Amino acid sequence: APSEIVLRLMRSFFSELAANTTIEEADEIYCKPDLSWNVSESCNYVYDSDACGGGGYLAWTAFVYCCEDPVAKWFIVGAAVLFFVLLVMMLSTSADEFFAPNVSTIVAHLKISENVAGVTFMAFGNGITDVFTSIASALSSDRPNADLALGSLIGGALFVLLNVAAAVVITRPFKAAFWSTLRDLIFLLITAIFTLIVFLFYDE
Repeated sequence: APSEIVLRLMRSFFSELAANTTIEEADEIYCKPDLSWNVSESCNYVYDSDACGGGGYLAWTAFVYCCEDPVAKWFIVGAAVLFFVLLVMMLSTSADEFFAPNVSTIVAHLKISENVAGVTFMAFGNGITDVFTSIASALSSDRPNADLALGSLIGGALFVLLNVAAAVVITRPFKAAFWSTLRDLIFLLITAIFTLIVFLFYDE
């Protein structure tokens, strides 16, 4: 069955990944300060390890591990969560006030069907931010983390497919076009399988 083939490919991929990854390589890839270290040792590790860089304008990892006061550490984590919520609200406002009306105007002017607009303009607008984010995260680090870049892309696609679609249906129920939805799901499955095959048979 196709599901058994996919499961075998995934099992083979993760087995090979675990066999080829040594402890030293794992330490170089992931930022994991030892729990037995004090604040000074953890702080030095964060600043010396390339895996703890993460890119971006704010060094959240250094803020957390270099802070000696537990209360201040939780305050930093809370500020990071609030900052994340603020960014999401700004993104939603931009999409609601600028992106969606402009796409509607283009579609009405060019007399394009909503189905075609959904897989072209809307898909480009939703996906281009993920592409630039992945490129920026790779270029901002001396040792780019491919797992983070690809994981964000695949995770973003799954989040839109599962959570966003479910939220839209709950907010305003509608009847989806069967063949269009089936077509999109088939192409998504093909691209996911192709990505898995690349991981399995190409090491570079």
